[in-house]
Amino acid sequence: MGEDKANQKGNLNDEQRMTLVNMHKTFLEALRHREQEILRFIAILAPALGGFVWLLKQSLTNEHESYVFIVGTLGIQLFLLLGAVYSLALSYNYRLIIFQLATIEEKGCLNIDKYILKIWPRKPCDFRKYRFKILPWCDPPEIIKCFWLAFIIGIIGVTLAVQFMPPTIKGCFGKWLILGVGLLCLFISFFAPAWFGYKLHKVADKQ
Repeated sequence: MGEDKANQKGNLNDEQRMTLVNMHKTFLEALRHREQEILRFIAILAPALGGFVWLLKQSLTNEHESYVFIVGTLGIQLFLLLGAVYSLALSYNYRLIIFQLATIEEKGCLNIDKYILKIWPRKPCDFRKYRFKILPWCDPPEIIKCFWLAFIIGIIGVTLAVQFMPPTIKGCFGKWLILGVGLLCLFISFFAPAWFGYKLHKVADKQ
């Protein structure tokens, strides 16, 4: 079995090997681009928090605009949720690219095994280790996790800030609505990694 695998690697001609090298380079570039998505995160986070501060100021100076405040705050919560889910989707794509790189490195006869870190995943089973307790879990890489947590903190901050406001939002109905939507956004943000982890495990199982 081992000889067959070695022969299969050795049967690559120069054109096939060059194609694999170019694929490897392309995926490395894609991986680097995923790490440079910071500006997009800031483009979501900064306007959302800035918009909430503006709404808060308008609400405190003009009580008749409470409906505008409610709708605007709900929109900001959903905007922050979008940022959290986007960061997790980007993390899933990041793991998939690493999976593809590991597959090329394992089967592509690139002769770079001894130059790769030992902790670098090499086989499909290495991607099944992404778990939280018994749940499949696609944990964001550290550079993306910072923004994922920032979006979650933003949702918590906006939701709590409204709860401590004076009870002028149409009989407190707006507060309860914003609280409910905030809790829903937090639930989705916290457990979306399980969905992406399930998808990642499914890809690994097919290999």
